[in-house]
Amino acid sequence: MLNLIDSTPGDPLELAEQCLALASAVIKINDASIKESLQFILHEKMESLFHALYNAQ
Repeated sequence: MLNLIDSTPGDPLELAEQCLALASAVIKINDASIKESLQFILHEKMESLFHALYNAQ
């Protein structure tokens, strides 16, 4: 079966870029349900970023 979701943690720079892209999308989108979904994904990405930065020390 084809796995379309990459669940590898990623490096902090990649995670930071994803967070910036998601934050930009949240600001620009007006649809409440899409905005809520993006905010949930942003929260998960930020949590991953903080863990990656903490473990890099």
